[in-house]
Amino acid sequence: MLEIWYVRHGSTDWNKEKRWQGNTDIHLNEEGRAQARALAENLRGVDFTEVWSSDLSRCLETAQLALPHVKFENVRIDPRLREIPMGIVEGRTWAELSAQEQKAIEAWWSEPYRDVFPGAQESLQDVTNRAEAWRRDLKPKEGRVIAFTHGGIIRTIIWNIVGPPSRERKWLVELGNTGVVRIRYDGGYPSIISLNDMSHIKNAWELPPAQNVPGSR
Repeated sequence: MLEIWYVRHGSTDWNKEKRWQGNTDIHLNEEGRAQARALAENLRGVDFTEVWSSDLSRCLETAQLALPHVKFENVRIDPRLREIPMGIVEGRTWAELSAQEQKAIEAWWSEPYRDVFPGAQESLQDVTNRAEAWRRDLKPKEGRVIAFTHGGIIRTIIWNIVGPPSRERKWLVELGNTGVVRIRYDGGYPSIISLNDMSHIKNAWELPPAQNVPGSR
């Protein structure tokens, strides 16, 4: 039996400003570093067969701070764990988009698994395929693996299990910075064990919603 712990990276300045980050390499801010150090307390004493990370700095920094006893060279890096590329909106907020650009995003939400994100190279199906390819390529078929990755990747993994959201929306899967999702794979059959575990963050239940998907409504 294999269990994978998917961890979203800590907070960045672009997260705070509600800018789409996509593949832009943004570092953690001080809040994000504090979140990762807090997560380290929850992970203390937990043994992982392998440690993986997206190749973007915000995930690598989170991994190093959350697992300080793991040497950097023992963190396995795979670009398939990168965030969804955000095309015309990367680095921008919803308010900074033109009316035409906003309409393009709204139109994409009607068929996001079929259509490539405006200005990018991938549909949600493409993202799902690369995330699943990474999982299938894992050598250990038993044990516990941890992967430091991005909100978009983790959500597509969840949707691949429970089914994609309806066109009537409900695209939201709450996942805060350094939120942990545990999925157990028994003979290839997945079970979600925990979702958005933020027990390492004091008063986490008082935090505002982390996920905002403008144009999806």
